[in-house]
Amino acid sequence: MADGYQAGGGSADPYATFFPDLIEAVLRRQGAQAWSVTPEDFWCHVRPSGAGAGRRQGWKLHLSATPLSAPMVLTRAAEVLVAARAPFKFAGTPARLTELVSDRYDRGSGGKFITVYPTDDDHFRQLAVELDRATAPLPGPGILSDRQYRPGSLVHYRYGAFRGFPRLTNDGSAEPMLQAPDGSFVRDRRTAGFSPPPWAVSPLPPPEELPPAPGTSVLLNDRYVVHKAIRHAYKGGVFLGTDQRTGREVVIKEARRHVGATLRDTDAGDRLDHEAQMHTLLAPLGLCPKVLGVFGQGGNRYLAQERIAGQTLRSWVTERLRPDRAPILELAAQLVTTVGAVHELGLVLGDFSPNNVMVTPAGEIRLIDLETIARPGEPVLRVHTPGFCAPEVVNGTPSGLAPPLDSDLYSLGAVLFHLLTGADPELAPDRGATRSRHDRHAALLAAALADRPELAAFQPLVLGLMAESRHDRWSLDAVRETLAELLAGAPPDAPPADIPPVGGSVPSGGSAGDTGNVLDDRTVGRLLADGLTHLMDTMTPLDPVRLWPADSTAERTDPLNVQHGAAGVLSVLTAAAAHRTDPRLRATVAEAARWIATRAEVGGQQLPGLHFGRSGTAWALLDAARLLDDDDLAAHAARLAREVPVRWPNPDVCHGVAGAGLAQLHFWQATGDKEFRERATAAAEHLLTTAAKGRSGVVWPVPADFDSELAGITHLGFAHGVAGVGTFLLLAGLAAEREDFVHAARAAAETLLATARVRDGGAGWPVEDRSADAPVHAPHWCSGASGIGTFLIRLWQATGDPRYRECAEQAATEVYRWRWLSSSAACHGLAGNAEYLLDLAEALNDPHHRRRAEELLACAHARHVVHDGLLLIPDDTLTRVGVGYNTGLGGPLGLLVRLQHGGPRLWLPAPDPTGRR
Repeated sequence: MADGYQAGGGSADPYATFFPDLIEAVLRRQGAQAWSVTPEDFWCHVRPSGAGAGRRQGWKLHLSATPLSAPMVLTRAAEVLVAARAPFKFAGTPARLTELVSDRYDRGSGGKFITVYPTDDDHFRQLAVELDRATAPLPGPGILSDRQYRPGSLVHYRYGAFRGFPRLTNDGSAEPMLQAPDGSFVRDRRTAGFSPPPWAVSPLPPPEELPPAPGTSVLLNDRYVVHKAIRHAYKGGVFLGTDQRTGREVVIKEARRHVGATLRDTDAGDRLDHEAQMHTLLAPLGLCPKVLGVFGQGGNRYLAQERIAGQTLRSWVTERLRPDRAPILELAAQLVTTVGAVHELGLVLGDFSPNNVMVTPAGEIRLIDLETIARPGEPVLRVHTPGFCAPEVVNGTPSGLAPPLDSDLYSLGAVLFHLLTGADPELAPDRGATRSRHDRHAALLAAALADRPELAAFQPLVLGLMAESRHDRWSLDAVRETLAELLAGAPPDAPPADIPPVGGSVPSGGSAGDTGNVLDDRTVGRLLADGLTHLMDTMTPLDPVRLWPADSTAERTDPLNVQHGAAGVLSVLTAAAAHRTDPRLRATVAEAARWIATRAEVGGQQLPGLHFGRSGTAWALLDAARLLDDDDLAAHAARLAREVPVRWPNPDVCHGVAGAGLAQLHFWQATGDKEFRERATAAAEHLLTTAAKGRSGVVWPVPADFDSELAGITHLGFAHGVAGVGTFLLLAGLAAEREDFVHAARAAAETLLATARVRDGGAGWPVEDRSADAPVHAPHWCSGASGIGTFLIRLWQATGDPRYRECAEQAATEVYRWRWLSSSAACHGLAGNAEYLLDLAEALNDPHHRRRAEELLACAHARHVVHDGLLLIPDDTLTRVGVGYNTGLGGPLGLLVRLQHGGPRLWLPAPDPTGRR
């Protein structure tokens, strides 16, 4: 094996039992009876009989290892642990260990090969000494979340949860919490730094002081003064500094020892040395920054290179959205020249994407992050950016060897695809379908360029480079010839006849400037019907934990919430069942509602938020109860809503008070029960007391001392900030006839008007308003123009102030411009953005905005997958079909229900106090 233990060709891992077999051998040698060795997906747990449940929390030990040292580390550690009857777990396979120590692993968890659970502090001290002695000669990376037992030791330790106290965090994720001496619960934070809770006194004295990690005003190599971190990673940081000898700015890359270690006895430091060699070859050609030095310090390796001003190609495209033809041609020619120059040296780029190409202020191309460049067949780090790597490299057996030169041709075509459209050519795989990826790329490219006829001539070039077979790809000479003709002023050709059109699209008939595609009624109907079928087919009511399967990012979240859980999907099914006669749909609503209601206990701590808390769960149950005419279910939903706190440290919609208040308003409008209006009023009064003065006006910060990942933020957007709070205050003011609430909503709007960044008729916003040069965020519902416009257009309807309408329409312009740079999701993608455009169409009685919403749906459809005959829209990863409302299929289906059948926007109460929309 080359880079590490890996299962090849998609078959079962041939090393799956290697580590457990080592443990079984230790148990046999020691004559240890009645121990359990339990392999799971990632970890393998080893416990002695009669050990009981063990402690809930305390000081635990971790041991690191490299792929080469792991068998010996595990064997020697197991001999100590079995003799001491200490429960432990380890990364269950060599492939899992390779993942744990890889360059890109999470900084707070990287390197933790073995975790030991001592029975008490005396046991902890005994094991620390013996484990250190047993593994002393062996190599392994540092563990950033822990304190090292001594310099150079594989043994590390931290205070944390063993079993913990299972609770939902204030952010809505299920985690084993720590219990403080006063009985309160706090999160067990695994950060890149040793930070035990204040009550936890270490059983061991601190080791001798280690050299500080690079940070503010750190001097490296007696020459480079580090000012700030550009980014952090487990393998090491990238820092900006000054060369004291020349006064010039430098970029310094760090490689921690033994991180990314392989079976070839190489690690991140060796790859940094390799990268420096590539810089030495390419810099004289003007292709990359110059190397200033490679050196070691504190056991780690560092590469210092000149700093080149500019931005990544991805950032360049995003900033311009629709670049003119001339700069596209110029950059395309430079990209081809760059690839050609690398190939002339006999090198392959390996990982070539918009992320590792810089564009200088003068418009010149430079390569960055050269660690994957090598000669074909040589050992090299094998990583790739999804969507930009040749299929034979992605699907081939991982070998740790550099691919052939022609794999770069595919990547070049994919980079040009991004340059032309702003979109990534990433496609989720079909299942049981016969479409080729080449045809799907052709359809996606044609759709993205439908309103750019001046770029049509690029299509055969891009698709020729991205041919699935390496033998069918255009050569660099053919590409150069075509680009030379275009640079010479050849008129753009019409799209070639063999490029398939967007499925189900019809020619534009919309307003001036709208030349994109919309879907015909048949395709819209099929997307909705097939999507609903998928939701019904994939529901798992016998699963006690999750009603719909979740991916790894969602599996620890609340299974009953809106964001990732069952409540969001139930809301879509309920909305669809109100208009469609399918009896199975109505039966699914009833079954899903029963499943949720059974698990949504009344009593105990309830998180208030609309999308991550119990407010959304109660709302979904109420709507289902009204559809089913089920009084018992409606009563259960009302009890749940009354349990939701309306005073809470977090003021936002997703997690906090504003979201709780919106749900109380919905219950009042649906039931007429004045208690809910009173509770909404209490929530609004609380928000008046938590408002603060920001740089540009009123804001609602999340308290810095609140136990939340959001602590300290002062967002402007809808999900976590000013726009969402303003929306609730406006609706509460109308419902309760409270002018002070409406006044506060107008103050929120003034903050948003003051922070709007208007460019070419479109308005965008930064996430926060803490500095004048904060970058503009993507125009999505959560933190961008779509959510902010959602608030402003409703405020215009209530007040008639033309400034709010003007800014809302500017937000819509920005939303439309980003249609090819967005995923399909509701939270930060096309579904949420299209919902906003429908809001505008209804508020202004303007079909122009509805048509644009339909165009956004066509953009989502351009990436559709076919799963066993069902036409489905992928989730926000673009790589699979998840069902969550805000992140997956649920959001687009909610949009489809509204487009095809009408009805209100989900998760917003009516602005009319009577409940009319």
